[in-house]
Amino acid sequence: MRKLPFYLTAMAVLLTPTLAQADDHEDNGYYLSMSEFTLKTGHIKPFGEGAKAWLECYNKAGGEKSYNLWRRLQGNGHVAVLTSAYKDWQAFFSEDEAAKKCEKIVDEQITPHMESTAFHMAGFMPKWSGEPGGSDKYVAVYNFKVADYELFESTVEAIEAAVKDDGGPDSHWYYSMGGRGVADYFVVEGFADAAELDADDPGIWKRVEAKLGAEKKDQLQGDFMKSINEWWTYMYIHLEDLSYAGKTE
Repeated sequence: MRKLPFYLTAMAVLLTPTLAQADDHEDNGYYLSMSEFTLKTGHIKPFGEGAKAWLECYNKAGGEKSYNLWRRLQGNGHVAVLTSAYKDWQAFFSEDEAAKKCEKIVDEQITPHMESTAFHMAGFMPKWSGEPGGSDKYVAVYNFKVADYELFESTVEAIEAAVKDDGGPDSHWYYSMGGRGVADYFVVEGFADAAELDADDPGIWKRVEAKLGAEKKDQLQGDFMKSINEWWTYMYIHLEDLSYAGKTE
C-alpha cells in the first residue's frame, strides 16, 4: 500500500489504504479521507516541526493535493487529524510523485512521534447538506451510530428540509465507509472564529420548531432519538500553518 497527505499524503498521498449506505452520486459529492494520529506525550512540538518540514518539502516538489491538519480539543490523549478530499476513487489511488520525494521526512520526523494511527473514509452527502462555506477555524463533529436506518434517513431529510432556508448555520453530512467501531454517519458544523462559537445559537430543535411547530418538532426529535443507538461529539481546531491549499500558479 502507498503512504496518505503527509502520513495520508505521505501515509495517503503515498499509506492509502468507512459507506454504510450507497454512494451519493450528485455532482458535488466527494470522498473524505481522515488519518487520525494519537501523539506520544511530550511529542506535540516535534510532531508539528515534522509536519512543517513535510509541507515545505511537498510544496517545493510541486505537490498538488491539498490537505488540512486539525487538532482535537477533547478526549483522551493528544490527537491530530489529517483530512483530504477526493472527487472519485481514481483520484484517491493516483500516484503522487511529489509525496514520494518526501517519504524520508515521514519516516524520520513524523512517525517517531506517533503512539497510534487510524484511517477512515467517508462520503459527502450533498442532499442533506448546506452549501460549502468558507474557511473554518473550528468545526464541531457530531457522530451517530444508527439503530434504524430507514427512520434515521427520513427524519434527517425532514429536519434538513425544514431548516434549509431559515438563515441558520449550514451543516454538512457524511456517511462512513466501513470500519469497526466508527460512526455510521457524522455531521459537521463550522465556525469561522471564536466569536462565532460564542454567538447565540438557538439550536437545531428550536429552528425546526420555528418552521414546523412544536408538535412536529417533538415528533421528529422523538423519531431521531429512536433511530440511533448512541452519539458523541468532538470539536477540532484547524492548524492553518500546517495545512496545504494545493499547488498555486
